[in-house]
Amino acid sequence: MGQTTLKILFIDEKRITSELEKAGYRKIGAQIHQALNFPQAKDVLKKGHIDVIVINYDYASIDAVSICEHFKSHSSTKEIPVIFTSVQALPRKISGRDLGPDLFIETPVPREYFIEQIRNLLEEKTRETARVTHEGFAVFELNGKTIECPIQDISRSGILLATDLTLDPGTKLSLSFELPGYLKAIKVEGEVIRRIAGDSRRDISAGLGIRFEEFSGDSQKRLEKYVAKTQIDDPKLVYYL
Repeated sequence: MGQTTLKILFIDEKRITSELEKAGYRKIGAQIHQALNFPQAKDVLKKGHIDVIVINYDYASIDAVSICEHFKSHSSTKEIPVIFTSVQALPRKISGRDLGPDLFIETPVPREYFIEQIRNLLEEKTRETARVTHEGFAVFELNGKTIECPIQDISRSGILLATDLTLDPGTKLSLSFELPGYLKAIKVEGEVIRRIAGDSRRDISAGLGIRFEEFSGDSQKRLEKYVAKTQIDDPKLVYYL
């Protein structure tokens, strides 16, 4: 993920309100969103992309385990890593659950270490998402024009397009692309998460990394089947951005 700004949702009774605290997180590359309860957390997630959800396991007013299970079992949030924090060791029965947290951090810890642990977790998660090369094109509308871009590679959760377009991270796109062996096109709503500068010396093409957010119809099922079938034979596997 490099040093892109992390968007972190804290579900906690402790509010980060002072400008000094906010500036401290911004300095180390983190944008903080906060919620006191589950409804507030859902509202934050509806408003935009969140990289990771951090839940205070000691916060008595919420059921951290139930909230985590909810996020892990719903298609719109299941790919977002969940971290539990606590002043004491996490019970083994919690850490071993299928829908449990991805990481536990015993607090208090220095802010820099906390963010480092989150970045390490996200790097591990992205490396788990295999991508396969795909010789096709993705189509989307931009400013009233139909844009067609070559696909460099694709995974269950994102796509890398070869293009000189300089769209800002956070830009929403409605993508459509075809897969070999399927009659219907894949249609999905996505968000630009990274711009890639071309470098001819390293044989790197300019491009856009796009994270998938919401699929139309059975598009997600067809894409997952295609990736699972193709990645076994693809010698050019690369990893998600």
